[in-house]
Amino acid sequence: MPRKRAHGEGSVSYRKDRDRWIAQFSLPTGKRKVHYARSQREARLWLEEQKRLAHAGMIVVNDQVTVGEFLKRWFDEVARHTLRPTTLNSHASIMRRHIYPALTDIKLSQLSPAHLQALYSKKIDDGLSRKTVKYIHWIIHQALAQALKWGLVARNVSEAVEVVSAKRRRVEPLSMDQVSQLLKVLKGDRLYPFYVLLLSTGLRKGEALALKLDSLNLQEGIVRVDKTLNFLPGKGLVLGETKSERSRRVVALPEFTIQVLTEHLANRDVKSDFVFCTSNGTPFGPRNMIRHFKAVLARAGLPVTIRIHDLRHTFVSFMLAANVPASDVQKIAGHASFSTTVDIYGHLMAGAQKEAARKMNRLLTSK
Repeated sequence: MPRKRAHGEGSVSYRKDRDRWIAQFSLPTGKRKVHYARSQREARLWLEEQKRLAHAGMIVVNDQVTVGEFLKRWFDEVARHTLRPTTLNSHASIMRRHIYPALTDIKLSQLSPAHLQALYSKKIDDGLSRKTVKYIHWIIHQALAQALKWGLVARNVSEAVEVVSAKRRRVEPLSMDQVSQLLKVLKGDRLYPFYVLLLSTGLRKGEALALKLDSLNLQEGIVRVDKTLNFLPGKGLVLGETKSERSRRVVALPEFTIQVLTEHLANRDVKSDFVFCTSNGTPFGPRNMIRHFKAVLARAGLPVTIRIHDLRHTFVSFMLAANVPASDVQKIAGHASFSTTVDIYGHLMAGAQKEAARKMNRLLTSK
């Protein structure tokens, strides 16, 4: 009686009706993988490779899944439950416009570094920004990491691809004169308190728009940041979690800002849980704030290239100029890591370091 093959042994035989050699390999799950080859040698090589992968714990449980099928499953079952709504919306747009058209019909198990390198190269040649290409790579890398856990690929091929470095936009904070001119023009505007808050705390636009009355403690002089407001196509304004866990923070308010916010809340004639709201009590949309800010810049005679986010940069630059340690700036600004602070504002730290050197020199020469 012939011995029954154990899982992991496999077999090679000739199928006369197909004029092909057939290699079969049983997975630990009990499922059988089949491969047709033109020669016995090709069939045996395939079988040996399956044995090697199984021994290394890298066996592919389903080599018929396409990239498109997998990405849809990953997006629905993983990304949709783990990513912030704004990030999820950005992922969906990038996948629809750039990833699916290029990779959807390729077998996931046959996806190679060459496929990805060609995709990134074409996107750059087509004029897509390096930042967007890097974002495409980030999504693919995330997804393939999950495919590896599910046993759908033997390795994460995105790790073998040269990714273009995205040039970070150089931070250009507003000067003291520009800040003074901006606040002068805003004086009397109902959104004056909003801009004062951004300049004096470094809050992100969405974080400030999401603030509710219970987020403020003007007696203690603090503001609790734990939400952000964003606009999502098809959904409208969405109140969600902050950008990262480090973004959840408590920020101290300067006396001037406390006074401005106190007057703002005491004088408004609308009932709303939001600190900054329309005449209907609803929060301001981020897009409306951008339009308002551009109009203010024009009235102030300031460059219209300045962004609302540059007010946050201005706050951080002032902190560094005042020799506040970068580690403290990281916590106040809610950066995910210290390296983020250094990467964005490293060129502004030189001034603080020079001032520290001057102080040390005065200390050493005072006697």
